[in-house]
Amino acid sequence: MTEISIVVCTYNVATLDPPKELLNDLIWLHTSDAPDLYAIGLQEVSSKPHEVIQSTLSDDPWTEAISACVCEKGYAMVSSIRLQGIIQLLFARMLHLPFLRDIQTDFTRTGLGGTWGNKGAVSIRLDCYERSLCLINTHLAAHVENWADRDKEYHTIVTSQTYSHPKTPTVLDHDYIIWFGDLNYRIEDLSVEVVKFLSTPKKLHVLLEKDQLKLSIRSKLSFEGFREGPVTFIPTYKYDFQSDDFDTSPKQRPPAWTDRVLWKVHPKYAGDETDFCITQMAYRSHGNIKWSDHKPVSAEFRLGVSMETARPLVSFDPIESWRRGEDAQCTYKVAPGTRTSNWDWVGLYKVGFQTPSRSYVTYVWAVPNGETRQASGCRVTFKSNYLPDDTFSKYVLCYFSKAMNCVLGVSNVFRVLPFEEDTRQFRAADYGFAETATVLRDIAGI
Repeated sequence: MTEISIVVCTYNVATLDPPKELLNDLIWLHTSDAPDLYAIGLQEVSSKPHEVIQSTLSDDPWTEAISACVCEKGYAMVSSIRLQGIIQLLFARMLHLPFLRDIQTDFTRTGLGGTWGNKGAVSIRLDCYERSLCLINTHLAAHVENWADRDKEYHTIVTSQTYSHPKTPTVLDHDYIIWFGDLNYRIEDLSVEVVKFLSTPKKLHVLLEKDQLKLSIRSKLSFEGFREGPVTFIPTYKYDFQSDDFDTSPKQRPPAWTDRVLWKVHPKYAGDETDFCITQMAYRSHGNIKWSDHKPVSAEFRLGVSMETARPLVSFDPIESWRRGEDAQCTYKVAPGTRTSNWDWVGLYKVGFQTPSRSYVTYVWAVPNGETRQASGCRVTFKSNYLPDDTFSKYVLCYFSKAMNCVLGVSNVFRVLPFEEDTRQFRAADYGFAETATVLRDIAGI
């Protein structure tokens, strides 16, 4: 069995703007090696009417800030989705992009009887090395007395979220499900004073016996079959802003573990600890982030996948360099049976790009029905007048499938040389070609 790692982070940001001085600490919460996948779920992102309209034209401030921070570390955004103040972002290390396929999103409104998106869920589903994965970020009904509403909203989300993938039309059809967010479950039958008194590491077991989420799972009222790692951190809500003090306002909200990460493996794989399994490596709250009235929570998992037999659907011939002022060509091969369309393209991207679907420097349309030309490969040409002026940056090519909404192949890293430069001075080792040989072999399966 091979595994990939994924870190999931949930944070209710209470309509605040991204904290520039804390952003790097907030994004890189985990302490292990950089994960293969990184999912971030936000709740209560500011969603005033003009801000929602603006987000249709450009990313919101949180998405922009997080993307800039993550992508400079060698990640690309796989997908994103927003429902008013609920946002989910999914990033992956670039070498994994050709193996993340059939990416789809959906959302469910549960606020005001299902008519308003201040509460609800957003999801991203994908196939990852032949395993189906569904990631769901939710913000459920608030207040201690609305326990039954939260259970009901769970079932509404499960039945309403659908996908066109024939093998996984619903959330619960996926091999792996990771459900996270501000689930808003509270502590039952205890006063504010008692909850605050018990909110210390040595007394948490008493509080957990009164935790509504655990009681709902135990009674099969909601989240049946989902698991949660040991909760060893103090409640994540509610704090005075930019403080470690529990709520001192006149409302005196009692502390609770509102922010959670749960997971589930499809029942057909129950007991299979070899090829289909999720192993949680860490589950923690991050009290050092004193910005919102919530503390962010992260979980790290390892997912069993079929990486040994995985091959990219599109493989590029190696590129040593291109030159400004000259038309540039690339050749690629498409695996037989691959779904292609007349709307597929080959894009030129600067290394560190954020989103494959729109961060290209330039692009050309892919060869129609490219899978029928396997002998010599498919060749496309980038016209010289569209090549970038920045000849000091590193670039890659990506084949983007419109039909599957994902990248099917990534080239090696190369440079675009200036007009007058002697190409003999730009050997592969000088600009990272040799450094990317291992990545190229991984992507091409050679």
